[in-house]
Amino acid sequence: MQEFPQYPKGSTMLKAFAALQARINSLRTEEDGATATEYALIIGVASIAIVGALALLAPAITDFVNEVVIPALGVPAT
Repeated sequence: MQEFPQYPKGSTMLKAFAALQARINSLRTEEDGATATEYALIIGVASIAIVGALALLAPAITDFVNEVVIPALGVPAT
């Protein structure tokens, strides 16, 4: 088993590790970033659902416009 070197109590490495650990802990407790991320995920899922629904409904909408709306408006067929 490999042994890692022991750093003195006041070493730079220990201070850097403590600062990094403090920053990670502060990110865990901050709610603002999590809220923005949650909203972004919700918007992404909703966008995918809308695009999927439109892709499924596109043929039906096209048929409705061509067979009902255009003749009702009296537009000549092309």
